[in-house]
Amino acid sequence: MKSPIFLPWFITSFVVAMLSLSIAFAHFYHWQNLLAEDARLFWRTLFYILSILILPLTNLLRHVFIRLNQTMPLLKNANLERVVKMRYTLTVGVSMLMMLVIGCFGATIFYVGDGFRTLYILTWIAGLGVFLYRPKFNEYQQILDSFREIEND
Repeated sequence: MKSPIFLPWFITSFVVAMLSLSIAFAHFYHWQNLLAEDARLFWRTLFYILSILILPLTNLLRHVFIRLNQTMPLLKNANLERVVKMRYTLTVGVSMLMMLVIGCFGATIFYVGDGFRTLYILTWIAGLGVFLYRPKFNEYQQILDSFREIEND
């Protein structure tokens, strides 16, 4: 039997692969378009600030999504497990998309001429987010249980 959180794990694996590929691409091709130092400093600072803000914002957004998943009513005659799986996949997908944005910040700042250190830092921040917001079976189960309680009432 296929795991109910297979697709969220597939999305998470895809994000990890994209983050890894961005580092590999930077090492093998070293493709850069140099930007002036003051402009690079501005963009680096902006990307760091946005990354530091996106990480806890994603935590808040994920918490809201999970609560909405537990409380939003189902349509009549809807397949309970399919709806819960779809909602949880959306929750994980949005979380991983936010982490991919942070990874793209690192690749972008590397492309405009910054060094590997910034690429590594932003990629590791994204990796930390992927670890923190990975699919968890107990979250999925909590959503499913909340709907089963509603059905039994």
